[in-house]
Amino acid sequence: MSDLYQEIVLEHAEHPHNFGALANATHTVKDANASCGDLVELQLIVKDGVIQDVKWRGIGCAISTAAASILTDLIQGKTLKHAQKLTQAELLKEMGMDSILPTREKCVTLALRVLQKI
Repeated sequence: MSDLYQEIVLEHAEHPHNFGALANATHTVKDANASCGDLVELQLIVKDGVIQDVKWRGIGCAISTAAASILTDLIQGKTLKHAQKLTQAELLKEMGMDSILPTREKCVTLALRVLQKI
């Protein structure tokens, strides 16, 4: 595990970006990892196809929390269509990783799965 990965994940896990709720969300979707109990809900305000604001709520491990935090940073101001094309590899790169153990893959991909459901 690289130091960069540890630093990024710990920072986002301890101080998640965009955590909270939107009173006037146009899109709200949540999903969970049944095997571990991680839960992520994304709330977006989308106007003319562009994500104007995004918040998330949930519970989970440090990797799941960091992934949701980073994902929301990445999609803010993007078109919904563009945001939904974000890949696991791109998210991992932003987290300072090239790959992840198969047992932890669901932790990283939960927020991406939720985004795909919007």
